[in-house]
Amino acid sequence: MSKIMIIDDDIKLSDLIKDFLEPHKYRVVCFNNPVIALSKIKAQKPDLIILDITMPEMDGFQVLTKIREDSKVPVIMLTARGEVSDKIVGLELGADDYLAKPFEPKELLLRIKNILEKTKIKIQKRIVNFSNINIDLNKLLIIKNNKEFKINNTE
Repeated sequence: MSKIMIIDDDIKLSDLIKDFLEPHKYRVVCFNNPVIALSKIKAQKPDLIILDITMPEMDGFQVLTKIREDSKVPVIMLTARGEVSDKIVGLELGADDYLAKPFEPKELLLRIKNILEKTKIKIQKRIVNFSNINIDLNKLLIIKNNKEFKINNTE
């Protein structure tokens, strides 16, 4: 079951999206404060983030920039700001998709499914096998003779 994190100050909308997605077998966590959400990303380990732009304390572009500092988690910008210039900025900052409000929930669901499917394919291809050594690039592990050795991105 994939985990989706919603970061949006509109609690009512977040709850509606959560109620729509959960019957489709997604675990959904909602944060209405972007600063708190950023502090929870590593612990929550979402498979996908739905992110609003217009929020107090930090806007969605700032949040996305912070996320991209150390994470490649897929992000869908879901916002009332549907101008082309905002879409371009969001995509240039590393958003995987951009959907303007108001939106059709089924369209959001299909976008989520497509992104997660592409992410799953990429993840599956990130294990390298040699004769007696396996390198798991997703978990940053080298496995030799059933012993695991932690590596970092550079290694």
